[in-house]
Amino acid sequence: MLLLRAFDGGNAMTPWITQSDYQPDDGQEHVPERMRTMVHALGLDHFSFLVLRGPDQQQFCTNDTLNTSYPDEWVERYMALRYADVDPVATLTLKTYRPFFWGQGRFIRRFKKPQRLVFDEARAFQITYGLAIPIRGVNGEISVFNVVSSDKRHLHDVTRSAHTRIQAAAYDTHDRILASQRPPSEDGENQVELSHRERECLAWTLEGKTAGEIATILGLSVSTVNQHASSASRKFGSLNKHHAAVKALRSGLIQ
Repeated sequence: MLLLRAFDGGNAMTPWITQSDYQPDDGQEHVPERMRTMVHALGLDHFSFLVLRGPDQQQFCTNDTLNTSYPDEWVERYMALRYADVDPVATLTLKTYRPFFWGQGRFIRRFKKPQRLVFDEARAFQITYGLAIPIRGVNGEISVFNVVSSDKRHLHDVTRSAHTRIQAAAYDTHDRILASQRPPSEDGENQVELSHRERECLAWTLEGKTAGEIATILGLSVSTVNQHASSASRKFGSLNKHHAAVKALRSGLIQ
């Protein structure tokens, strides 16, 4: 895995995860404003964040868990007709962990007529191409973060140059939307205590090292490295070891 870094505006490089489009005290109510600002800065048209499954693995698609800059008319239609049940983006999100591009053309042709209908109707609102980032939460919740553009080439150009910023926004948005549904201790990063080995494993994770590479560096087995990373992830209530490393860095537990 390559080290994810972003330019800070000069020649120096800083880890992307030290940056955020959110303020530290932002909550769910700040999501629309912050994400609209981000997509506007990137020259994109819209963002969308939707929780598809809650911690109990039951369908969880409600107005309370949908945050988007889509036109109100489309949002109302999408929710009223329960389009999340047939939306191709939602369907793939439930099946994959990997980000994927979606849109008109080759992507939609593989789906059946009811699924293509969602895209046909969305096109009337200039919702034509997007990048979806599936997110699996520590308690089993599943959400999807999208950035959208009517210009396919521009979307691909932006997501190549700003992919780290967009992925950070996806994780940060998930945290803020789901925070109210977790026990307080799960979001209390300042209360987390990491062992020396856990800090080492997360620090090397930030440097883009695989579990095998970290094992070689620290003189440990791969399974032991994975155990330390998993333990740190559980302490943070994070989505995965990379997300745990983000939280550890932002909390000052690693440098």
